[in-house]
Amino acid sequence: MSCSHSFTANRCSLLALSLVLASTTQNTLADETTHLNSVTVSAEPLKDSAVAGTSRTNSGYQINREGVDLWGAPGGGSPYSSARAMPSVNAQSADAYGLSNLPGGTKGMRVRGELATHGSRGTVDGIPLGAVNPGPGYLWLFDAENLSSVSLQQGAVTPDQGNIFTTAGALDSRLRWPEKERLWHLSQALGSSSFTRTQGRVDSGELSSGGAAFFSFSHTAAEKWRGSGNSPDGRDNFALAMTQPLGETVDVNVLAASSDMEAHNYRALSYAQAMDLDHYREFDFSDDPSAGSSYYNYNRQSFKNQALLAEINWQVSSDTSLVLKPYYMDEEGYYLDGQATGKIRQWLIDHSWYGLTTELRTQLAETALKIGYWRQSSEPPGPPTAWKIYAPSASGDLSGEASWSILSKVTDRHLFDSFYLMADHQYEHVGFEAGVRYVQETLPGIDAYDTSGLGDVSYDEALSQSNGVIDSRSVAQVTMHAVLPYLGASYSLSPNLKIKGSLGRNYGAPSFDVWPVYQKKAAAFLANGITADDLWQDLEPEMSDAFDLALRFDAATAWLEPALYVARYHDKKVSYDSDGSGSLPAYSHNVGETRAWGAQLAGGWYPLANLDLFGGISWNRNEFTEDLAVDGGDDLVVSGKQIPDVPIRLANLGLTWHSGEFEFSSVARYTGSRYGDTQHTQSIPGYTTVDLNMGYHFGLPLGRANLSLSVINLFDREYIGIVRSDYYQLLSGGNAIYYPGASRTLMAKIAIDI
Repeated sequence: MSCSHSFTANRCSLLALSLVLASTTQNTLADETTHLNSVTVSAEPLKDSAVAGTSRTNSGYQINREGVDLWGAPGGGSPYSSARAMPSVNAQSADAYGLSNLPGGTKGMRVRGELATHGSRGTVDGIPLGAVNPGPGYLWLFDAENLSSVSLQQGAVTPDQGNIFTTAGALDSRLRWPEKERLWHLSQALGSSSFTRTQGRVDSGELSSGGAAFFSFSHTAAEKWRGSGNSPDGRDNFALAMTQPLGETVDVNVLAASSDMEAHNYRALSYAQAMDLDHYREFDFSDDPSAGSSYYNYNRQSFKNQALLAEINWQVSSDTSLVLKPYYMDEEGYYLDGQATGKIRQWLIDHSWYGLTTELRTQLAETALKIGYWRQSSEPPGPPTAWKIYAPSASGDLSGEASWSILSKVTDRHLFDSFYLMADHQYEHVGFEAGVRYVQETLPGIDAYDTSGLGDVSYDEALSQSNGVIDSRSVAQVTMHAVLPYLGASYSLSPNLKIKGSLGRNYGAPSFDVWPVYQKKAAAFLANGITADDLWQDLEPEMSDAFDLALRFDAATAWLEPALYVARYHDKKVSYDSDGSGSLPAYSHNVGETRAWGAQLAGGWYPLANLDLFGGISWNRNEFTEDLAVDGGDDLVVSGKQIPDVPIRLANLGLTWHSGEFEFSSVARYTGSRYGDTQHTQSIPGYTTVDLNMGYHFGLPLGRANLSLSVINLFDREYIGIVRSDYYQLLSGGNAIYYPGASRTLMAKIAIDI
């Protein structure tokens, strides 16, 4: 991997030509059999199991519609909660319903110890809506009822998988497009902490034109399970989708979705508080306005998200197809959070991103081929572009003295260009997947404006009233690129047993965090002769090399997949004082070297027609391989230490049992002990939680109804769930980074299908 300023004109022309000639989007494991003959790279059918492995050569898992209901959080939101069913995945939420959005880039999911940073990670139908984004993004934009499956690739990610950053795996949510049969669905849920969720979906069934449509809506609200305020204080989702064939060879799918939400944030605990949950489990922000920055109404968020996407499928010939997927997403809102200084920060977020993914699929000499291209243009944040600072007021609103901490304007947008080739060939007992992806990322150019004398004015007014751009705090575009090869192979030892392996390189995020640190501490950097652009131009993306080796056993009523893996991570983001003198603030560097290795076992068993079992267990090591160099002082000794917030052992077990009209399901999860800090001075004990659900189905004159009762954290286990490790918490000050898991929670629901 190396950095350069830009493509040459010839390379740009080549990419443009490949876009015209090639393309369709990076589809996930579920639908890749479309328009191909006998040689495919598709996932195996999910049989009757809610969770299953896939037939690709790397380690991948997929959760079907039933699994999304079973493993996903009952609030009907983020696909992160569904991924908890997969081995080596630790996904946490600050509340029982999976509705809380953590401010900043960390949203609470690790895969094999790797943290998905800089916003929501993942694609939707292969479309990378999960951009570089500190807001909620797409995570709560699509109701769970509008998803057909969720999949995750681990280890080496195949080149045709279109996640922006892949060092923490590649997550994809499959949309549940309009049904061919007419259907009316309505559900109402009530639960602890005044939880309420009303959701509905109307499918038109097949229209006279041959197409179909659906409209869906939901309203969700709940009080916080600890402290004052609501989370969410209302979240309203809407979606409208249509499918339409154009002749016999072209199909067009279009979807528009929107989400409007407000919520109060949960308060993090210090380590001392986290170790005394008997007293601090329900500790939160104060409901007294005189509490200053700790007042709960100074710690909240509000966002509006909208997305528009299309999928155009053209069957060029019997073995060749072309898919184009244009998309657009817009987000507007803010975070409010109390600072250690006693002030209140308002992080203003108003940005959009758009792009196009394309993929051409064909077949040559019994080999399935793919050629794809992806282009995206996005507008920061991240990194942050507008922070307004308020002093607390006696009334508890934002009427106190105001100033600006960061005021900047994007001069050049954040760009991604990616081109890939992929081949799959099956010969008797041997299968091969091979390919390569080329990624070019161009970080944005940003002008920093003088904030002196600016008060409580709008962003546009602040720009017009500013004394102008400060060159030493501004940054210019910088381009980086990488080549990501992939090779996978499988060999069938018997009709039921296969060995498979994969080797490949993944792409991760540069340390954008350096931008807000510099804006807050510019004087200290300038005293050492360092400008913001000096740090910006030195940024490097994180890279990883991953190898997996697995056995795959499939039988009529069971599947089992043990796997071993090893990975090396280069230029990993770490935050520390690199000169050892204390004259520079701690800031993020892409200088960390780490390695991960481990073993995991996943399996499903459906011994009876009405019983489905799934389980996973993993042993994960993820540690530094080198100490962090400190100029003028002793190195920071971290080599051989497990990185923070990574439990070595994870396990889960789930079952679903049907008997007539009655249904029972239960999920147990174990999370081993871990550390909250690099030096291993803050140990966090492990824990086990159990959830269960009981349901009863019965007929109605015009359809069917389902009554259910769910209990989350059945035994009311006290534990620490989320451990923050991103720059948002660092800049807020203090050492409060621990979030307790929610107490026992009950939810009742009735759903009617007509």
